Amino acid sequence: MSKRKGSVSISKELGLKWLKLYDDRITISKIANNDGYDYRTVKKYIGIARSEQELKDQRSIVLRNALERHFADLVNIIEIMMNWIDTGQAIEFAGDDEFLQNALHDHIPRSPVWALTRRWNSSIADLTRLEISVRGKLENKIISDTSLAAINERKGGELFKRIRSTFKYNPKDRGQSQLKLDVEFPENEMRANLSRLVSSAVLAYVDLDNKESVTVKNILANMNSEMATWEEFAGFKDIYPTLADIRTKLKEELRVLKWKRIVTGRCLLCPM
Repeated sequence: MSKRKGSVSISKELGLKWLKLYDDRITISKIANNDGYDYRTVKKYIGIARSEQELKDQRSIVLRNALERHFADLVNIIEIMMNWIDTGQAIEFAGDDEFLQNALHDHIPRSPVWALTRRWNSSIADLTRLEISVRGKLENKIISDTSLAAINERKGGELFKRIRSTFKYNPKDRGQSQLKLDVEFPENEMRANLSRLVSSAVLAYVDLDNKESVTVKNILANMNSEMATWEEFAGFKDIYPTLADIRTKLKEELRVLKWKRIVTGRCLLCPM
């Protein structure tokens, strides 16, 4: 005799067994007869098992999507790091990006990435100090030049005001294009660029007559030649190979992480 509905407790395993049989096209009546249960009991627990299975499947989908987004966030941080390396920027995050960088560190705490990142940031800081020093020294020499001081006085101070504005330093300016570390330090190019920077800014924004324009250009040309003896440029020649070596090694480590797309380990943000 079949057992009546509600007369026994049905285990989850049995409910799943009935669901599988039903999905394999075994009728509820046959399942009930074979296992000695009431038709209504079998039907009820097949429904319960299906609901639980669907919920489990939905949770798996949510978890998979959350993991995909989590790994995509970590890969995005890796790509940002690679871009900053290309443009010669220090790898320094803030806000949510810093939170994600910490999560990436939790995933791979022993990766060479972190030691290389510290070396990169330290070398970039040294490069920045050299750049600031060169700009500051050149600005001081320009402003102390008596001929330029006379022109500045005639222009109501606008000449030196424009020069100071031109030399206002922002390390992110370096990031407008790729920092070419794989070639010998371009000393002549940097000195010429500094001179052109001042010349273009002054001539564009300060009303100079022909004689004054020639004076400014000649003084800048002389200072361009003088800069070749400055000790800062020897520092540039030392730091460029160091940065090039670090960049090669760090980008290779980051490139592997990027194309794996899944980062080993766990962190506080992992959705499981």
